[in-house]
Amino acid sequence: IVGMGMTTPLIVHVARRQLENLGRTVGILYGLNIFGAATGAIVCGLVLIEAWGLDGTTVFAGMLNGIAAGLALLATRNIQTQDTAEKELRHLSRLSRIDVAAVFFGFGTLALQVVFFRVLHVYLTLSTIVFPIVLCAYLLLMAIGQAVGGYLADRYASHLLPKVVSILFTAGAILTLFALRMPPGWAASFGALRFTDFNGQLVWDYPNLIGDPPLVAALLFSLLFMLAVVAWSAIFPVLLRIATANISEAGASFGRLYAMYTVGNVAGTILTGVVILSALGTGGAAVFTVAVVGFGCAVLAMGSSRTEKMKVWGYAVLGLAVSALIPLDYYQRFQLSQYKVTDVIEGRVGVVTVSPTNRFYSIVDISRTASASALVRPAGPADQYEAWRWNHTELMALDPDFRPKRVLVIGLGHGYLPDALLDHPFIQEIVIVDLSPEIVSAVKKHTATSTRRIFHDPRVRIVVADGRRFVQSALKRGETFDLIQIKINEPWHAGSGNLFTVEFFELTKRLLSPNGYLGVRPLVGHLSDGMQVFGSAVYPGYYHLFFKKKGPIVPVERLTVSDDIEENWTRLKPGAPGVDLSRSGKLDVIYFDHLDRDLVRDRNSDNWPTFEYYWLRQRLGEWKSPRTSLAGVEFDKYRKAVPIR
Repeated sequence: IVGMGMTTPLIVHVARRQLENLGRTVGILYGLNIFGAATGAIVCGLVLIEAWGLDGTTVFAGMLNGIAAGLALLATRNIQTQDTAEKELRHLSRLSRIDVAAVFFGFGTLALQVVFFRVLHVYLTLSTIVFPIVLCAYLLLMAIGQAVGGYLADRYASHLLPKVVSILFTAGAILTLFALRMPPGWAASFGALRFTDFNGQLVWDYPNLIGDPPLVAALLFSLLFMLAVVAWSAIFPVLLRIATANISEAGASFGRLYAMYTVGNVAGTILTGVVILSALGTGGAAVFTVAVVGFGCAVLAMGSSRTEKMKVWGYAVLGLAVSALIPLDYYQRFQLSQYKVTDVIEGRVGVVTVSPTNRFYSIVDISRTASASALVRPAGPADQYEAWRWNHTELMALDPDFRPKRVLVIGLGHGYLPDALLDHPFIQEIVIVDLSPEIVSAVKKHTATSTRRIFHDPRVRIVVADGRRFVQSALKRGETFDLIQIKINEPWHAGSGNLFTVEFFELTKRLLSPNGYLGVRPLVGHLSDGMQVFGSAVYPGYYHLFFKKKGPIVPVERLTVSDDIEENWTRLKPGAPGVDLSRSGKLDVIYFDHLDRDLVRDRNSDNWPTFEYYWLRQRLGEWKSPRTSLAGVEFDKYRKAVPIR
């Protein structure tokens, strides 16, 4: 990356001709460089990773760098340059107001990116196609901004350029206000306001908004939303024109300014993502970003005449005044149909919103993917909510020797499972790992039923961490668990596909005690990948598919409901009158010791994440959905009714 960073200043140095067209030269060259980055982002994210895997894509990127180097050598083989190293070193030794201003402008450029990306994820939801689309849009707007700034830098005399910078700043502030004042309902007309299946229950009258966004709609909406990037990106070539007194120093000036911008970029990214968003929220972070860039304008104007200085500061004050209109309660505005946001919790990981339903729970979204829910009242008769759907007694009846003492739950989700497991007398410890402290806070804050006990019971330990890293660390510590349950229901939206790769299943197998089980949602994709590691599986007909460490899983002719699980076997949450009590007779079970052809899916691996990257195969008609649930009628031929004793 150091080597790649050196190339652009060298190209500018070689391509320079005269001071009068330096702005356009840099604007076009740097703009084309960023346009290439935009192309790389979307092609890599939508096509290359899916087609060649992460290893193949990385090798291809390295080859492109080699080709670019060869082309550069051919293009410059006959160019003679004057040795100006000594002059440039003297130039680099002085810190000027332009350098200081560049740090502030660099801060604003990347801080604005962080803010916009967070907002757009709440519009478009988290899926593997969204990030490359949003990144591509951002880079395209940056490329346009470079070209615009290059034109402005050459069009106006140098003494007017500080004023041009302040006008660009004000334009960016106004466009930022426009973006954050845009009614979210407008995005629905683009098809860009998206919902997952779970929170989509609140917008059934908008079925076209459920699922991944159309690529073109997402790209166009992202371009419209982030128009401010054009104005603020245009500042760079204008600032370069101010900083370059002699055409022979063009390369050194560009490199120095680029370095100052990058210092600001790093500060803007880290401080905004880690501190400012948590402390001020999205709206407050946007106001803070505008203020930082406005301060950069003020610093730049210090070397101007008094009249020019007053004009620059006047535009800066106008931009700051505009920023005062940016809404601080931005996510409260996400209202569509029955989807109403009543609470917002922001932090380092993301934006959590709480939306009530007409049922017994409120939906807890992070970046508007339905990651959890909070029970706000006891279930009623029409809710048909069965505790035994979550307490794993069907597995314990299939395997009378299985009585888990230590349980690892990855993903807090709804809190149902740990709550139900606490009813078992043999449970000694439940470790719940969740990536998002905001999710934990929201579920704890809004849960109003007995499920709240999971936050206070001494047998429960909640760890805020990445689930995969927790498993790796637990293995290093020599820990084991009798039951590992991955509670991520929609990893293709939640960005948690790496918890379902073949390699991660191998890690969980090592973490299990000798007779332990791994539980996942009963999806065909999970079955196909898990079988490669465990060799056998069992689906007892409810909400979980199980793999046993010490296989194979041997079919039984009769289920045994012993005294220690009998109460929990039949225990129902409120709503019992609406529940079919047929569980007491037979249980439909599917055993797997091999996979028929119709159950095999593309291997989901760390290198080839096919579970999340499927855009290309869908277009080619080659994709077989791994999301199909084993509960569907098409799997009736595999079911075996096992009598219960």
